[in-house]
Order: sequence, then structure tokens, then C-alpha cells
Amino acid sequence: MKTVTIEGITAKEVLGSLAASFDVNKEENYGEYSLPINKPKGEGMISGINFPNGIGLFRFNLKLNEDYCIDFCSKIVHPFKFIYVIEGSIQHQFTNQEEKQVLEEGQSVILGANYQSGNRIIFSENRATRLIILDVDRKKFAEQLTFPLEEMDEIYHNIFGDTNAIRTIYHQGQYSLKMAYLVKELDSFESEGMERTSFHGAKALELLTYMLMLYRDDREEESQRKILRQSDLKKIKNIVNHIDQKINEIENISILAREEGISETKLREGFRILFNDTIYGYIQQRRLEYAMHLLLKSDNTIAEIVYAIGLNSRSHFSKIFKERYGKSPNAFRLNKK
Repeated sequence: MKTVTIEGITAKEVLGSLAASFDVNKEENYGEYSLPINKPKGEGMISGINFPNGIGLFRFNLKLNEDYCIDFCSKIVHPFKFIYVIEGSIQHQFTNQEEKQVLEEGQSVILGANYQSGNRIIFSENRATRLIILDVDRKKFAEQLTFPLEEMDEIYHNIFGDTNAIRTIYHQGQYSLKMAYLVKELDSFESEGMERTSFHGAKALELLTYMLMLYRDDREEESQRKILRQSDLKKIKNIVNHIDQKINEIENISILAREEGISETKLREGFRILFNDTIYGYIQQRRLEYAMHLLLKSDNTIAEIVYAIGLNSRSHFSKIFKERYGKSPNAFRLNKK
């Protein structure tokens, strides 16, 4: 296994050590450092930037040709690390412990190495891996707060109040759909320069916020949790498939949610994130799409189509159809002929 020792904590220092290890030059643009990973050592890209609020955003998108350990061994207090594995998997190890923890795709972790320890992150050879690491400088972050650290909620004070790294902190969980959405926003943003720096700074803080919200939610009883996780996504997709396949016999949504073991609050949030729509709005959209299909491909009467899409009122169907397509079903069929 190849090991690179990193004694610094800033993006400039971290990317500098990595650049030396991979025998490439790092580039800098508006405070963001980046370096390419080239064959024969692998392929991909690593980037990092620090913001004035104490948050650092590091992005890894790579595939290496050998096992690789990044050993963060700074002699000063280590930042908190908030890690989100987007693709592939990694291992984590505190440097004063033997045990390693595996982080799979879709998992996140909050790390706080104590003053006697550090963090090792291990990448497996020939495995495409994407992850985001948010480094939070303990003292800088505390100093930029607009309120005394002592007023922070106890659940968060237990993390951020440990500015001298007395305790070891480890909390592993799933990702939330909102976190996945934020990563897509980061990946799709195309502007450069100041716009990119400002956008990344805002999204880094937003991603940190949602990881903290997930941390709080994880401490609730499962029945009381409100944030959507990876396990909830499968349940939501099952309900979506049920709606799509049985549009003419949609049961009470409360019953569907109960059968899948998901709260209606989570279900509504899932539809909002996945489809930017309400559950009712999604159902109506699917009904109208199926009605359009029947108008184009069948000789069914309007009354039969109304029944086939699960509605009872022909007048209501005509109203919502015209609102969507600009013509009544009858007018649409006449034009078709």
C-alpha cells in the first residue's frame, strides 16, 4: 500500500503533499487548488479550497492503480471531517486505533480525531471512488459564530465545543436525498472565478448544515425521523411504481405509506425532491399522460378513458385536461382525426 503523509491542514498544504506523491503539479485558481491523477498511477482529479468561516471543501474523484492511504498526521489540532461517499467505498482509521471502518457508497461520517490521534483514509486499487470531505477548523469556525459557543444546542456543542480535541468523535450514517441533490448542484455548476468560489462556499456551508441535521435526526427514534435517507428512497420508488402501474385504482396514500413503512411527511418530501411536485400533482400528471396515450392509441370513449385513469367525473377530467394541454379531450380527438 502506498502511503502519503500529510502534516498540513489547509487545502494548499494538503494538495501540495498529494501533488508531490502523485508527481504532478497542483494548480490554483481563486483560492481553489486542484491536481490531476495521471497514468500509470491512476486517473481522476482532487480539489480543495478553504473559506474564511473555517470550512474547507475537498473533492475526490479518482481511480487508483494501487491501494492508497492518505495519512493526516498534523501535529496541531485536526479539523473535524464530515465525509460523504458518493461512489465506491473507502476505509477510515484513527491513527491511534487498530480498527478500520468501511464507508460504502451513500454513507456519511462525522470524524473528530483527538489531540493524540489523526485520520487515515484508505482508497482501494482499481475502484472508482468519489467523495466529498468538509474540513471544519475548530477554532476558526467557533470564532465566526454570531453567538457564544455556549449557547449552541447541546447536541452540536458536544461536537464544536471540543476546540482542543479532547474527545474522539465518530458518527456514521446514511446520506440524505437533499445531500445528494446538493452534490449534483456542485457538479453541474459551470461558472468560473469568483462566481464558482462564492457558489462553492455557499454549498459547502449548506452541505454541512444538512449533515448536521442528519446527525440530529439519527438520534431520534426511527418512527420520529423526518429526513429522507437511502433506505427511504426504495420505499418511495415502490410507491411510485404502484401509482404508475395502477393509476386507475389508487388507494388512499396513507395506506400506501403505511404498507411501505414510511411516514407521510417523508413521502411528501420525497416527491418534492424527486419530482418537484406534490403527491397529488404527480398522480394527476400520470393520469393525464395515460389519458393522452389512450386518446392517441385507442378508440375508447371519453367515459371509458375517465374510468381507466381512476377518475369519476368526466367534467373534472375535461377541466384538468384542458388546463394541461390547452384543448378539451373531445377537441383533441377531433383534431387527431
